[in-house]
Amino acid sequence: MENRFFLVLLLVVLGFLLPYLIFLMRNLRNILPYLYVIARIRAKEARLLKPETLDEMVNTGSVAEIASILENSEYAFAIQGLVLDSSESIEDLLTRQTADIYSEIAKMLPGKVEKVFSFLLQQWDVRNLKTIIRGVRKGLPAEDIIAKIVPFGEMDSEILKKMAEATSVEELLPLFEGTRYGQLSTMLPAFEQDRNLLPIESLPDRILLEEMWKHVSSDRELLILRPSFAARIDALNLKIIFRAKGDHLLLSDIEKYLISGGELPESVLSVFDEVDEVVALLAELEGTVFYKPLMEVLPEYEKNGSLFQLEKVLDETALLVGKETSVTQPYGIAPILGYLSLKDTEVRNIRAISRAKEAGMAPEKIREFVLSV
Repeated sequence: MENRFFLVLLLVVLGFLLPYLIFLMRNLRNILPYLYVIARIRAKEARLLKPETLDEMVNTGSVAEIASILENSEYAFAIQGLVLDSSESIEDLLTRQTADIYSEIAKMLPGKVEKVFSFLLQQWDVRNLKTIIRGVRKGLPAEDIIAKIVPFGEMDSEILKKMAEATSVEELLPLFEGTRYGQLSTMLPAFEQDRNLLPIESLPDRILLEEMWKHVSSDRELLILRPSFAARIDALNLKIIFRAKGDHLLLSDIEKYLISGGELPESVLSVFDEVDEVVALLAELEGTVFYKPLMEVLPEYEKNGSLFQLEKVLDETALLVGKETSVTQPYGIAPILGYLSLKDTEVRNIRAISRAKEAGMAPEKIREFVLSV
């Protein structure tokens, strides 16, 4: 009798615990594929340059001294055998070392996040396409452009080579037909009219981010990335909006350049043509992650009228959202993309410092270009 009572009691307890056990098993099933990857990522994060190291670069006397500092970092192995005597040579090192890291991490990703794997590859396609577009516009020899292409992405190397061999932008744009970035082939008439390269350069980013936004908004596995991608898209759109307002353009002039997606309040666009100043648009951002940081640098903007500080805050805020997502979602894809975002920021900072140092800027001026998260 007593044994029967304990058996019934055990079954009742198991009945209560069963939903929790199922929940736990499902979570373990989602977490386990990432455990090794996350351990590797945390180790890589620990090797990112510290703020004091970046400040040391800012205070150096030359680009050569920046290279010397990099020799005592995770870049040491990649530097072997290279002569880093210019900002361009440092940029080439950074690009290729970063591509190696992306390649390494892409191979670690579980198969169920193949969309993210594809996104990582396509980011390098976009970089390569920008390199080709700018090189062709400058009239650089094909071999020089090809030398700057990083062989990491989804686009066929022969197609990239053919594009690099174009002798003009007019000859280049039709070559995009039939590729993922086929919209570029339709921009020839507009380019011939105003010779403006900016819409052409920005289109590949827009195509890539809009595609990824659809994935993070509909795929349960990727839904945790939505805040990070929303902040990224919103920051890019706000840059376009602020610049357009500063140039006294109408909404109709920029709508086709805005990236679909993100979480900006509709009022930002609905009042665009009704207000005269960038400051008036900031009020429409109240309640978003951008409002407080932008208001903090508003006095600086009102003093000098430069959008630089506002745009820097947009970049830093988008990065911070990505970093926070990786902290609140420690087991999954978020920490991986969070690390890559920090890595890209580190590379951007080193490039900015080396370029500014080569241009002879003072340390206090160079610090303005350094993003902090």
